[in-house]
Amino acid sequence: MLRKFLEMVLLAQGFAVTVAENADQARVLLADGTTADLLFSDVRMAGSMDGLQLARWAREHRPAMAVLLQTGFTELLTGDFTVLLKPYAPEELLAAIAAELHRERRSEATSAGSIPCR
Repeated sequence: MLRKFLEMVLLAQGFAVTVAENADQARVLLADGTTADLLFSDVRMAGSMDGLQLARWAREHRPAMAVLLQTGFTELLTGDFTVLLKPYAPEELLAAIAAELHRERRSEATSAGSIPCR
């Protein structure tokens, strides 16, 4: 299963991973205070909400959290969210995560009036 493979890739790279079975469960985890630097979700998911709705919810309720979506359906509109098109290599996933985390940190620093130096 793709979710288990992605979890193993991310754990092997030193990421702390919290897995949700669907967007509804992810929203509950986030609403209950589970900390996360990044929300990574498929656009199409079973349940009462899909990944895009989850991303919009996260942007509203957890604005400091970076969001990265994945999909195999190029016709899906995702607004201003970064989307990783399936299939992709693990290196592409890691690069997309790094870019999204960097973008979010730069956005936070800019809104605070400074740009981090690294």
